Amino acid sequence: MAALSFLVFAPAGVRAQVTVSGEATATFGSRDNVAFFNYTDYEHNALRMFRVSLAGMWQPAARLAFLTELRSEDAQRVIPYALYARVRPFGGRAFFVQAGRIPPVFGAFGRRTYGADANPLIGYPLAYQYLTSLRPDAVPASADDLLAMRARGWRVEFPVGVRTAAPGVPLVSAYRWDTGIEAHAASARLDGSVAVTRGTLSSPRVTDDNGGVQISGRLAWKPLVGLVIGASAARGEFLSRAISDTYAPVLGARSYSQRAVAVDAEYSRDYWIVRGEVIDSRWTVPELNLPLISRPLRATAGFVETRYRFGPRYFAAGRVDRLTFSRVRGARLFNGTPTPWDAPVTRLEAGAGVYLRRTLTARAVVQRNWRDAGRVTARTFLSAQIAFGF
Repeated sequence: MAALSFLVFAPAGVRAQVTVSGEATATFGSRDNVAFFNYTDYEHNALRMFRVSLAGMWQPAARLAFLTELRSEDAQRVIPYALYARVRPFGGRAFFVQAGRIPPVFGAFGRRTYGADANPLIGYPLAYQYLTSLRPDAVPASADDLLAMRARGWRVEFPVGVRTAAPGVPLVSAYRWDTGIEAHAASARLDGSVAVTRGTLSSPRVTDDNGGVQISGRLAWKPLVGLVIGASAARGEFLSRAISDTYAPVLGARSYSQRAVAVDAEYSRDYWIVRGEVIDSRWTVPELNLPLISRPLRATAGFVETRYRFGPRYFAAGRVDRLTFSRVRGARLFNGTPTPWDAPVTRLEAGAGVYLRRTLTARAVVQRNWRDAGRVTARTFLSAQIAFGF
């Protein structure tokens, strides 16, 4: 993505650098208003979307910068996707601190920027987009309540908490950034970040809803040119205070958290780039009625993707993706047989693209999804996208 950079002279004669960049993408694809495989936490179809983003950086001093990114999806409200300050306290060293609505430090996919280099396909990996049947503001009273919502992440309703039906959460939200403070340091071989934020990976927040915080971090190792290996971890309070306070007199003061770990790797050479990532997330919910949900609810997602460039203009890409869930035992449903608490999903995606110009990309993608529950258990989607960066 190209960027415009220029100098602004403040009244005191201070030279302040301003950089502005942006991207507009128009994606045309199959409707997904029955299966909801590509539904996002902003209730949009990831394969049928018009998105405009505008990013800016104002650097009033060599060690201080203010950054923001504004986004609008499907010509709806403008959302401050990013809004933070960056301070470099030690000149000449690869260390900085950021505060505000900050970039994620967990995982690899969410840290990428724009264009075909960031996401060579159109859809997102399941871990970062697919909505599970969990919500921070509503919980199942029993294992049967949870099993009844399998493959219903687009419209989840539970008897405890907010009773209105609403979307569930993904393992890690790629469409929202969290609010807090982050520190980053790097050397020739190592790159590390740690952050303290208000929300969790699956439910980033601007305003606090439970009085807790999340601590997350990632360490990346670059043993040789083209190879990056990373490991991440995070833990934060997931459920809203309205739920935890209601049951504290009965269950005691407990932590209802989301805990996650991840490993990722990337290798690039010549015209190839191969990436992979595995994420394991666990949520703790209250044990209310029989049959109890006595263990943390676990979800594991992994994907491998690759891209090959046929010279400077053309490229092809593919991704294999899988999302699985731990088992719970209901009473009324599934005859008491241990059953995954949500429906496991498999996704294959392949496509090709062309750089029409340096800042203009066109691509076409086919995506196939399978799962073992829901109104629709298998669906193929076709989509095309035009992306313009400036």
